[in-house]
Amino acid sequence: MKNSKTDKEIDMNYNQLIALHEVSQKINSQLNLQVLLDEIMDQAVNLLKSEKGLILLSNNGNKNLEVQVARAMDKQTILNVVEMSRSIIDKVVKNGESILLEKIPLAAPSDSMMRYKIKSLLCVALGIKDRIVGVIYLDTSNPSHFFKKQDLLFLEAFANLASIAIENAKNYQVIDNLNKNLEKKVAARTEQLRNRNHELSNAYQEVKNTQLQLIRSEKMASLGRLVAGIAHEINTPLGAIYSNVDTILRSFEKMESTKWFESLKTLSSSTKIACEKIMGIVTNLRKFARLDEEEFKEVDIHCGIDSSLELLKYLREGRIELVKDYGKLPNIFCQAAQINQVFMNILLNAYQSIEGPGKIFIKTVHKNGTIHLEFKDTGPGIPKENIEKIFDPGFTTKGVGVGTGLGLSIAYKIIEDHGGSIQVKSDIGKGTNFSIELPIKG
Repeated sequence: MKNSKTDKEIDMNYNQLIALHEVSQKINSQLNLQVLLDEIMDQAVNLLKSEKGLILLSNNGNKNLEVQVARAMDKQTILNVVEMSRSIIDKVVKNGESILLEKIPLAAPSDSMMRYKIKSLLCVALGIKDRIVGVIYLDTSNPSHFFKKQDLLFLEAFANLASIAIENAKNYQVIDNLNKNLEKKVAARTEQLRNRNHELSNAYQEVKNTQLQLIRSEKMASLGRLVAGIAHEINTPLGAIYSNVDTILRSFEKMESTKWFESLKTLSSSTKIACEKIMGIVTNLRKFARLDEEEFKEVDIHCGIDSSLELLKYLREGRIELVKDYGKLPNIFCQAAQINQVFMNILLNAYQSIEGPGKIFIKTVHKNGTIHLEFKDTGPGIPKENIEKIFDPGFTTKGVGVGTGLGLSIAYKIIEDHGGSIQVKSDIGKGTNFSIELPIKG
């Protein structure tokens, strides 16, 4: 009989070793901590045929153990069992020694044990490198499954494997959290850099636009001073010539009329007409430059359009018909020289776009406190792909030496600075229409 019993124990030890090997493969392949704890609890309860089980772990370096997994117990039962077994659990944690109660007598040491009919229990430590991180607790009331010394040894070996698996899962969880946090930080930093790059790009573009405006302003100021200077220099001798010719003509009228005198009179009249034309050009140049009106002042829009038309008259004579439909407009509050520059740039583009005979229509309307201006030509039109770029600095559809691509971008900026808007519509083969809206008070 003795040998038979020994063989049975040997068979049981062998079976438990096989079970430990299988359990080791299962739990060591699991890196999700909660799933791992569930697997450890299920394996412990099933292999040792216990009725109830708990796994308690310390969290975040906290010495107090907290229940992580339980079997065959509701929330209240868990609290009661933990409270009942507190002294046993604390002793295991403190000493690192396992506790086996093979058969608790009918007169149990506590009312709780009697209430839950606990007849046998096991409690072993979960430890890593001499550091206790938790415990596995099992109990049963079934006499055929009371725990023995052999079960204690098996559970201790099982706990060693479980401790390693739990530590690996915790480390993996820490690394995974670090990776996730790192990914979030990298994503956040990448977004910050993207936003910063966008801001720098916008700032760079703004600097370029500002530089362009400064260049444009300086050029316009220089041109205005040059025009004003030329107009002044021409006007003085021109005035003298005009006065002298007028005096000569009045003198001729008092002299006896002869063929020779009539010829001189005709030549003098022609000279006077030529002087009047030159004086008209000078007047328009001075009106266009408007150096005396660099500040915001009340301005007659029609006067600005007409002066621009007169200066560009040489481009349309004999080939382009001008159709004006002027409404009744109040004076608007603006910088005259800049607004005149807008008219000049738009009209110049219109004239240059019409290669042969054509028409230019100009319409002005006052509506709801806003001035509406339309400049329409019968040129070839602008392709759709170029419409969105028409106000970009440097963009031009003209040939080399004809334009710089700055005229319309300057016009856009000037209208924008005056609180207005400028839009363009175009149909291939029909022409282009520029619409401008300007507030009366700027």
